[in-house]
Amino acid sequence: MNCSKLALVHAFCLTICLSCSYYDKGKVDLKATPMASEQSRIRTSLDRLGIDTKYEIVVADDPDLVESTAVEKLQKFLREVQVNLNVVPESKSNNEKRIILGRDKNLKLIKDFGNTGDLQIRDVSPLDDGFHLKKIGTNILITGSNPRGVLYGVYAFEDFIRTGGDSSLNIRKVPYFRKRGTGVFYSFNPYINLTVEDFPEAKAEYLSRLGINELTDQGVGGYIHDLVKSDIFPFERAPIADYTRKIRAMSALCKKYGIDQYLWLSVPDIAADLDKYPKEALGMVKRPWGGDKDGLERTICVNSPIVQKNLRNMMKKLVREYPDVKGVLFYNMDGGSWLCTPELCERCKTICTDSPSNEFTPWEPQAKLITLLGEAAHEENPDFGIKFWGAVHYHGERFSKMVRAARGYGSLLSCWNGSDRSVMIPAIAEQDSTFIISKKICEERTIPFHAIFEYNNLESLPKSLPFPFHVCDALKKFKAWGVKNLTEIYGVLPEHNSINALVMREFQWNPDQNPEKFLADLSKRQFGERSGKLMFQAWEEIRKGFDIWNELQFSPLDGSQHILSIGTAVALPPPILPDNVVNHYNFMLKILTNVEPWRAEEYQKFKGNPFLEKMSLMEIHLAQAAEYAKKAITGASDREFIGTCYYEGVNGRPTCKEHAELNYSSIAVADQLCRQRINMLRMYHLISEMDASRTVGDKEKKKKIHNQCIDLIHNDIVLQERFIEMLTEFSWKRPSLTRSSMTLQEIEDVIASTRTKIGKLKDYLKKNES
Repeated sequence: MNCSKLALVHAFCLTICLSCSYYDKGKVDLKATPMASEQSRIRTSLDRLGIDTKYEIVVADDPDLVESTAVEKLQKFLREVQVNLNVVPESKSNNEKRIILGRDKNLKLIKDFGNTGDLQIRDVSPLDDGFHLKKIGTNILITGSNPRGVLYGVYAFEDFIRTGGDSSLNIRKVPYFRKRGTGVFYSFNPYINLTVEDFPEAKAEYLSRLGINELTDQGVGGYIHDLVKSDIFPFERAPIADYTRKIRAMSALCKKYGIDQYLWLSVPDIAADLDKYPKEALGMVKRPWGGDKDGLERTICVNSPIVQKNLRNMMKKLVREYPDVKGVLFYNMDGGSWLCTPELCERCKTICTDSPSNEFTPWEPQAKLITLLGEAAHEENPDFGIKFWGAVHYHGERFSKMVRAARGYGSLLSCWNGSDRSVMIPAIAEQDSTFIISKKICEERTIPFHAIFEYNNLESLPKSLPFPFHVCDALKKFKAWGVKNLTEIYGVLPEHNSINALVMREFQWNPDQNPEKFLADLSKRQFGERSGKLMFQAWEEIRKGFDIWNELQFSPLDGSQHILSIGTAVALPPPILPDNVVNHYNFMLKILTNVEPWRAEEYQKFKGNPFLEKMSLMEIHLAQAAEYAKKAITGASDREFIGTCYYEGVNGRPTCKEHAELNYSSIAVADQLCRQRINMLRMYHLISEMDASRTVGDKEKKKKIHNQCIDLIHNDIVLQERFIEMLTEFSWKRPSLTRSSMTLQEIEDVIASTRTKIGKLKDYLKKNES
């Protein structure tokens, strides 16, 4: 038997095996399997276009790496239905039936069709990822304004065929937003990250299919010492070799798919026992939290000549040792190391002639630090990208001074509110001054400005919580505000094929679409006619729940709002112990206020009854959303695949029922944790009221409040136990991650933490119930 026949047999056997995995052996009607049905649809669509095995794929004589990836993806897709086409360079092509793949710049055939006006791609900037996909005679043309556009054209061809496209193939698209950055949610995800997995090519392809052209995951990078070894301070910790290997492999895969990878980088850093550093390398900071009894702590002084020599050396090594990395995304401090407080460091006092002497983040050293690192990188590679997100710990005039004084960065990033990332833009929202200043400076320097936003995941929300209406709304507002580049730091979880990611994909290309129409159609494609309507209703309830915050410029749905998180990524709600709740909540709000003093008034609102009422209203809508989503599971098919699946992973494509389970679970977790946060706030108000009663000597009121506290704890224990019951049901589902939204280990860890809380609450009741 020859090789081609062996390949055909193998493909046929694989199709049968994959199909049988969904059904009992001996009871399978292969024609009725989801895979067989899709293959039939693909074959029919190809027949309509006249594409058969007599076609050939024509490419440039010198194709770009990403164009070669496009050819590879096209061949792989056609092989699903045993259409194996040869690839030939243009100089050797003489076939009448051709799929022509490339650019006007490197293919004469495409240039000729452009000259006649049959193709409209020449007017699209090479900086944009536009494509034109068209059938002209017997030719199928897949052409892009750049190599990435060619790859996107192949994806569009595949989607066209999979959905039963007709013979009139003519699709031209240019994305509205030029840069579309995101990650794969390695950030704050101890269960799936580069320490536990090698970044698979399928995830790079998934991001590419979403139209992502920059990878900006906070979980990929860290401190500079995590990436390169210091030559100046050899006693500092060395990078973990396996981690750096994975990043290099990851960046090479991203390059193959036309994704510019940026490493997240926080500076400064302390990478050894401070006693090992020479005295001239150290300074002192009065921290916003932590430190000694006075809040003081030694730190690395970035104005020290030897520290600067070290940073320059390490920055240049980073550029050399990661050749496929496009650049770095610099973040402010707050990972434990801070800039010196001027009044505590003679070096910094001399340099900081404008910043208040008692600041832990004086702007002058920050500007000098960014400039130093940028210059070092560009000495090694002038094209190395420096993105700078400096709008969290700096605000107003000092932010403007800092970014104007700094040099070497190639783009600025800011969230619309000048603070941490957000998943919604309230109706009353206005662009913060740092947002406006960033845009203005980028315009002056003719460099890109990037709006930071989270369309998929955030540490304060459950993984892949669907809030698609707010994704659409944010993208429309960014367009109205003149934004052309977008960056997401947390990003997607590929294993979830999340709803938000699909919405983000479509609306980043065309933010002017009708959300209701698009989402109604998407819900049916992913869950089926009946269940889709129910899931759409769930999304509407989530919209109503988020819209509760439309009257506030600053809501608890932003990053770093761990004190009110309704997700599991960073911090579960603490046990509502009366002796602890008030101090804990006030302390966390004080830290946030210390870091962002200009938000002091807004953070104070978190303590008021109106804020608690809003949390309670949001929970009502989350509960209703969970009810709709749970009903959607019942009607969803376990014999049909979801309509759009860009990541199959090791478990294959999810069925409509499995995907409904996944979406329900994230909504249900949000609902349960929101209820727990509400109990925490209720206890906060009760204890605050009790303290006031104690002050005025009202014993009867104090006793009444004490009894209310006891009742609240009893109710909270019941709530925690129901949460465990729900998580236990999730743990029975396999595969866990794609049906419960969490890994089995994560479920077990959350259950264990919840049981510990219940134990503490019961211990309190034993000691305090009369």
